[in-house]
Amino acid sequence: MGKFSIPEYRVHVDQLQPGVFIKLDGAWFNHPFLFNKFKIKSEEQIRTLKESGVEEVICVPAKSDRLPDAPKAAKPSEQGPKVKKQPDPALEKMWAIKKERIERLKQKREEIRRCEENYRKSLAAVPGMMTGIMAGSGEAVQNAQALVSDMADVFLDERDAVVHLMDSKATDEGLFYHSLNVAVLGMMLGREFGLSPEDLKALGLGAMFHDIGKNKIEKKILRKPTHTKAEIQLIQMHPKYGVEIAVKAGGFTDPALRVIYQHHERMDGSGYPMHLKGAKIAVTARIAAICDIYDNLVNHPDQTKAVTPYQAMAAMFGKMKTKLDMQVFASFIRCLGIYPPGTIVQLSNEIIGLVIAVNQRNPLKPSLLIYDPEVPRDEAIIFDMEEDPDLSVVKSIHPTHLPKEIFTYLNPRAKVGYYMDNAGESRSK
Repeated sequence: MGKFSIPEYRVHVDQLQPGVFIKLDGAWFNHPFLFNKFKIKSEEQIRTLKESGVEEVICVPAKSDRLPDAPKAAKPSEQGPKVKKQPDPALEKMWAIKKERIERLKQKREEIRRCEENYRKSLAAVPGMMTGIMAGSGEAVQNAQALVSDMADVFLDERDAVVHLMDSKATDEGLFYHSLNVAVLGMMLGREFGLSPEDLKALGLGAMFHDIGKNKIEKKILRKPTHTKAEIQLIQMHPKYGVEIAVKAGGFTDPALRVIYQHHERMDGSGYPMHLKGAKIAVTARIAAICDIYDNLVNHPDQTKAVTPYQAMAAMFGKMKTKLDMQVFASFIRCLGIYPPGTIVQLSNEIIGLVIAVNQRNPLKPSLLIYDPEVPRDEAIIFDMEEDPDLSVVKSIHPTHLPKEIFTYLNPRAKVGYYMDNAGESRSK
């Protein structure tokens, strides 16, 4: 870490040496380096800067291990014909890597666009299925089974499913939005925990409609910030109501019904409606419980009480150890990472970014949408942290603590939504 408490200043590249932290002027696309800010590691990087035509950079003393050399005396100009410089192989290689990275960036944007399109279609289908099942429609159940089966196919594909952060609207209907989130997160966790395809689909169907019983409770009661004892008892009837609705509609297997009935049970017996303990709670219901709690924390109906994904993980780990299956929760952390999608982080090179996807192979190295005022928002850099092993997350930042220009650029979601895409690498590798 740097030890110089002096302001930033401009220096000529001839003054640079390893250990100096620098910032480059201009757009990310105009130089071969991965970032506009970084610490010089070698003489080769300094040579590459010169070969790239960079003459001056900004030195950041607070992040530097050492300061630049004193300005060097200008050399007298040499007479005679100029000899054409040979291309620098190292520089050409860096530009080739940069161009490849830009191409991958385009592909990543296309993956996210396709994923968001599928998410929108799925979200739009949920209200009709919910209404149909409430009315006892077998066709609605079949449509729900088909949607869950398609989702399961993504998670069961030989390629790793990538869970993306979705650009959701604050006006999305809460119950439908929450239902889809819990289903996606539940199936992600179920796959990680090794559920069979049949159990994974049962979990998905039960999670999608885990709160359907709330439709039999007046909305004005559900929306109240505080409840009387009688109202709490009524709300705690929703798992029972949900099972009654699902049984009447038909097509829900017993494992799916257990998810609906038991998703509020807790490992220490403090849950409801049956106060079940430990292994008496179906593993699929234990999975749904974790996803339900997590999503309610980050997407609290009262946005002033919502927490960041990182804070939700920390709160669940710190305060709910006796209530949750911690073996399942450990798998949840592996799936969503230490910094789940939706978390804003600052990296060790001062870069700020929004986590948009999980790296299942290395949860500490997610994919980030990078804040760079030199790059237009619709062309924002998407950075996979695995590309630079020396970089690490320094801290998580609450969106309300961001400067206005960074908040506007990163556009942190008022609601945190997730969906999956099977554009990951083959698990057989």
